[in-house]
Amino acid sequence: WELQLKGAGPTPFSRAADGRKVLRSSIRELLASEAMHALRLPTTRAAALVSSDARVSRDAGNNGQLREERCAVLARVARSF
Repeated sequence: WELQLKGAGPTPFSRAADGRKVLRSSIRELLASEAMHALRLPTTRAAALVSSDARVSRDAGNNGQLREERCAVLARVARSF
């Protein structure tokens, strides 16, 4: 099994972004991965979801209006990535 941390900060793959993940999208990813697992579709699984007091500005509605959102770190596992 392999482990990935999503939202833990910048990596060489995060381009110019801050490497943070917001709680809203982290919950959505957790629910989607568990639904896919329940349907017996091969997928990653969420091992842990931890929220933080840190906040980042995001354009949640894709309308150009930034709003502060709580950060989270999602630990996901898979047989291989």
